[in-house]
Formats: sequence, structure tokens, C-alpha cells
Amino acid sequence: MLTKLRRLSCGSPIIRRSAFAIAFAALLLAGFGIFPALTGELSAEDIDYPVQFVRDVPVPLPYQVGPDVYLPEHDLPTGPPVNPQIGDSWIWWLWIHYPMPPHFEEHICTVRGLSDRGYVVVRDAEWETSIFQSDVDQILERWENTSIGPYPTKGIYEIDSLAFGEPPDMLDDDPRIYMMWYDFEIAADGFFFWFDEYPDGAHPPYHSNECEVLYLSTGSSGGGPSSDYMLAVIAHEFEHMIHWMYDDDEDTWADEGLAELAMWFYGNPDHIAGFNSQPDNDLTVWDGYWSDYIQTYLWTLYFFEQYGGHPSIFAVVHEPANSIAGYEEVLDDFGYSEDFADVFADWTVANFLDDVTLEDGRFGYLGDDLPPFNVMGTYSTYPVSNISRTVNHWATDYYRFQNIIGFENLQLSFDGNDYNSFAVWGLALYGDGTTEVLRMTLEESTQTGTLEVTGLTDPDDQVILVVASVSSAGGHNYIFSAGDSQGIELEASGPHTLQLQASPNPFTSAVTLQLNWNGISGAPTVDIFDINGRLVRRLNAESSIEGETTMIWNGCLEDGNPASPGIYFARCKIGSVNSVTNMLLLP
Repeated sequence: MLTKLRRLSCGSPIIRRSAFAIAFAALLLAGFGIFPALTGELSAEDIDYPVQFVRDVPVPLPYQVGPDVYLPEHDLPTGPPVNPQIGDSWIWWLWIHYPMPPHFEEHICTVRGLSDRGYVVVRDAEWETSIFQSDVDQILERWENTSIGPYPTKGIYEIDSLAFGEPPDMLDDDPRIYMMWYDFEIAADGFFFWFDEYPDGAHPPYHSNECEVLYLSTGSSGGGPSSDYMLAVIAHEFEHMIHWMYDDDEDTWADEGLAELAMWFYGNPDHIAGFNSQPDNDLTVWDGYWSDYIQTYLWTLYFFEQYGGHPSIFAVVHEPANSIAGYEEVLDDFGYSEDFADVFADWTVANFLDDVTLEDGRFGYLGDDLPPFNVMGTYSTYPVSNISRTVNHWATDYYRFQNIIGFENLQLSFDGNDYNSFAVWGLALYGDGTTEVLRMTLEESTQTGTLEVTGLTDPDDQVILVVASVSSAGGHNYIFSAGDSQGIELEASGPHTLQLQASPNPFTSAVTLQLNWNGISGAPTVDIFDINGRLVRRLNAESSIEGETTMIWNGCLEDGNPASPGIYFARCKIGSVNSVTNMLLLP
């Protein structure tokens, strides 16, 4: 890849990370947790392994670059001088989006801060407008000396270097890293361009500033250049630079997951949202949505905690094999019996339960608190017969079974596509607060199996069916059933159920609202509210006692005009029962 940028939407040529998603996550899930058990000191003695270099030249981005824009005649040097000092100015090539198409422009930039291992450089137009000396001082303090996460006496440079490897220094013979600040004028926070590692003109039409440089936006909505959010972005982009050094063709999902882990190492990980509401999302396919960032973050944090800590993470970065194959090599090298599919299968349960007290601790996280994961459907009338569904490769569906009255055992049966491989679990959530994790044994050639969950005597007992595809091949389809293993059908009783889900979320033009309800009489209505609580649209469905239906919101207000991008809430109501979900409308 040409760039390593944080992104939310693939709707425009440049890969970007949307400020709307940042606001969405901050509003819905403010706060994060770093557990004391993971705090401590990280030293070079902890990370002592051989270094491997992979130096293949990547291919350029397949989209048009606009014409260069040059400054009028000037006396300033082009590119960094030898041993720059505070106050030195020169001409930088900056990546500019407007006017479109994206292109390079020459801009005057000045060194505003200097430390042992970094420069803070600011485009002159931004100085003391959107970035100030106090910002520069805080950036260099966090870069060199301190952080707010598990390693408080180490700065970003040392934390990332010890965790992932030393950064490149092959062109300018200057060990310091440039942090170049300017307003991107798009919804993005930072990026790393690999062609800065080559002489200018080596990869036309892309320019090089011929040094190790991270580009950071003074216009980010994350709270200002010296906010903990933007400092974590520096850690994120620095991981991309280091990863490129050792494995320049790594799959994006794997690289982004490690960059997200760098934010956790600093102490300000991304807030968990999006992925938990749509877990049917292929881990190994990078589309750039917020859910992709969170999914890859959780995968990498889980692997870090369960499979070797810093040494294994270091090994993933330095392993020439990519994506799944890279993780397989690391698991083998470190002597684990599990393969990637085994780890993924356990991870799907950990995402739903997040409980490290179960078994050997592999069904939860120490380093972050997870919000509830959505279920694809809730069932309370039995038998549930031959329900046909699909799940993406390396993705997961969850189903809930409740009101299991009249017998003690629930039998689950499953039949998946013969050319895929599945991991199927039954999670018994007993009313007394205890949990039992059971894995279904599947016949390999037919992907069929049954599982009996026992001891269901409390009206509050529930069973979660977990269906995960643990393969990159085969069809997505499967069928499941649930009922009494003794042939007794359950009567619908207990509390009424109503579930509302939105997909895709975030969305750009239309969103599908999936309604599932049981034991409630009346006509479902769905009201759409903006972030200020104002009703902006009402949708209606036909009356029914139980069932499922879908409604489409086309992103328009009641008067037919398009709604503004931002956060919206959908509330489904049948009688006195209601369910609410949140949505993010992108530009």
C-alpha cells in the first residue's frame, strides 16, 4: 500500500478516518479502563529477538494525483537541512485535498520543538492559530518521557520501539522522527507515507520529503494537537512506520490492529463501538469503517494478552508472512498448539462474555471493558426449527434462547456449508450468575453437529448460540434448530421481547432496521430522533403478535429533505415495549 492512514470510509480516493466516528464513539462509550494487573515497566531485556528486514518496494495507489502546486520564487531550502534547529524553516511537500483531486503543494514549515528523538514541525499558517508552544512542549514530553497507560515512565518513541522494533533511518542519517503538523482539511487524523523513505522523484507522481516523518492534523476533532487522543494517534502512526520497515506488504487489517494496540500501550485506546453491534464482520477484510478499527484492536489486544505478550507482538511485526499466515507462523514459533482458527474461535466467545474468571481466562480481557455484543435474534417459543442464516468468513453471529420453561435441557443442532469450517458454541447463562461454555463437536465433512445444554431450571436461564466461520473459503450459509432433547415443546411465556438492529452502521444513504418481537400485540412503529432528541422521521409496519420485519430509513427527514450527517437514534415501540439503537449517518 502507498499509505498507512487511519480511515473510516472507503467512499473517497484517499483512505481516511472520520471525525464523525470519533464523536460517535466518545458520546456513546466515554471512558476506558487499564487494569492494574497490566501496569508495569517495559525494558529492552523483555524484547530481545533477532531483527529481520523485508525491503520490497510497494506499488503506488491506483488513483489520479493532481498537478503539483509550487510556491513563488523563494530563497528557502527544499527539504530538511543537516541538523535542524528550532526556528529553522524550509519548504515541505504536503499532501493537499482541496481543490481536488488530491495533490502535492509546497508549503513553508518551521521547526517549533526539538528533543533527543523528535522534531515538531508546523506549517507556518497554523502556528499560534491551531497549535501553540504549550502543545509542542506536551507533544515532546509524551514522545520522549511519559505516557498515561501501562508504562507511565516511558514515552511513545520508546514504547513503540520496544514493542514493534526500531524505526527506519536509511536516507537522512538522522535518528530523530519528524512530526509534521498542518490542517488536512478532511476528516482524518494522521498518516505515514512510505515514499518519504526514498529520494524525491523515485516514485512519481508522489513526492518525498526524504526523512522519517509522521503527518498529523491540527484540524482533528480529537481535542487539539496535544490531547491524549492525538498523542495516541502519534503512537498509531509510528507503529505504521516501524511495521513498514520490517514487513512493507503486511495486510492492512493486521497492521491496523497493531497500530490500534500502540494506542492502548500509550494509554488512550479507541472507544469500543460499532463492531459490537455488527460482529458479522470479516476480521481479515479491511473496509476502513470504525467497526474495522475496533475489531482489529480487540483481536490484537486479545492476542497480546493470551499468546505471549510483547515477544509475540514483536514477532508478528517482523514475520515476513502476512495476515493469517503470519499469525500461524508466530503461534508455531512460540510453541502453541492452537492455530489461527482455534484462537479466533475462543476470541468470539471472549467478545461476548468478557469474563477472565472462566476456565483458564481465555474468555475475557484484562486490558479493556467490552460493551454488550448484539444478538442476531432472540427466541422464546420452541421448537426453533431450521432457521437459515449466513455469516461472513472470520465473523460471528450470536443468538439468544430464553423462557426455557418445562424441561431442563436444550438441544441445539447445526448444519453448515460443507465447504466452510465453523466453530459453534453454546453459552449457558444461568439465572444464579454462573456461566458454562460448551463447544459443539462438528462432523468435519458435513459441518453438522448437536449440543445439549443441561441444568436449565431457573426461569432466568438463557443460552447463547455462537456461530463463527473459521475459514477463508466455502459458502456462508448454515441452518440451526433448538428444542427439548426429550421431545417436549416449550410454551411461550415470561417477559415480552423486542429487538431492533441497524445495518450497515455507520451508513451513508440508507439503513435497514431489523425488528424481532415476541408476545407483543400491536403495530410496530420506529421513530428516528436526532442527537438533540428531536423526532425527525416515523416509520410504520403492519400489526402482528410476533415475528420479524425490516424497515428502511433512507436518511431523509419527514419533509423529504436529506438529514445532516451525525448521530441518530431509532426507537421501535409496540404497545408499552420499546427498543432503541444508535446510528451514524456519514457525509
